[in-house]
Amino acid sequence: MSEDTHLSVLTMSSHEYEAQLIVDALQEQGIHAEKSGGPASDFKVGVPGQVKILVETSQLIEATAALDTLRDEADHIDWSKIDVGKPQD
Repeated sequence: MSEDTHLSVLTMSSHEYEAQLIVDALQEQGIHAEKSGGPASDFKVGVPGQVKILVETSQLIEATAALDTLRDEADHIDWSKIDVGKPQD
């Protein structure tokens, strides 16, 4: 990424793992994405930290559509048909 690349906030998450999943999924589609912040950044008592998912401004429309598709696909997973293995003791 060049020095003059501008980033825009696509979305935010209070969970670092969720933010990383979104970044990874966007990168798989050729969208430059990164996360910024985390649970401890800008810490204020009683207010959870937020992780920002940033994308290149020139890819913001494409990233928004990709995120909408990812969320739609996640909403339609039939977890009763997914084998998650046996619970560990």
